[in-house]
Amino acid sequence: MQATHLDAERRYEQLRLEARKLAEASLPPKYKGVVSLKGIDSHSLARAKAWKVSDKRQVDWEWTAGYNLYSLRYPKRFELAIWKSDILCGLSIGRPSYNGSRLRIDFVERAPDNCPLRGQVMQINLLAAEAYALRIGADELRIMHPSNQELVNYYSRYGYKYVKGTMGFDDAHEQKPHYLYKRL
Repeated sequence: MQATHLDAERRYEQLRLEARKLAEASLPPKYKGVVSLKGIDSHSLARAKAWKVSDKRQVDWEWTAGYNLYSLRYPKRFELAIWKSDILCGLSIGRPSYNGSRLRIDFVERAPDNCPLRGQVMQINLLAAEAYALRIGADELRIMHPSNQELVNYYSRYGYKYVKGTMGFDDAHEQKPHYLYKRL
């Protein structure tokens, strides 16, 4: 890894930490001291491996290999592990656009089984992502590739607007991606 990459990793890890602290402080009172927002580490990746066997899982992203490649490629990335006590409730990862004006969330997953924050994981994720976007000077947050219309409707309730790509939900090789966005 080059020195410039390491320097970017250090600088942006500090911004990620600040954004997570800000988001944690903004959580509703019932979550204070109970829910913690952390970076993705070996402990959270080990816990996420247990998700693979669930038949309730809606996505099949390999968090360990995927995160390792993603984090190496994108030192300015957004990453979040949501914990309630010692239960991993959600993971997400994204990255800023090349000019830094937008932050995109590429992968989001809630614990598929027995998640004590069911129905809250995405709200917490968006709170942290918006805090990070503002820390890096982005003025737009995007949620990339919603997997179905139900998710589009769900994200729309939080003020996100849908942009249809050139292909539908089930096509992996879109010419132009579909996503939701919100101006910050």
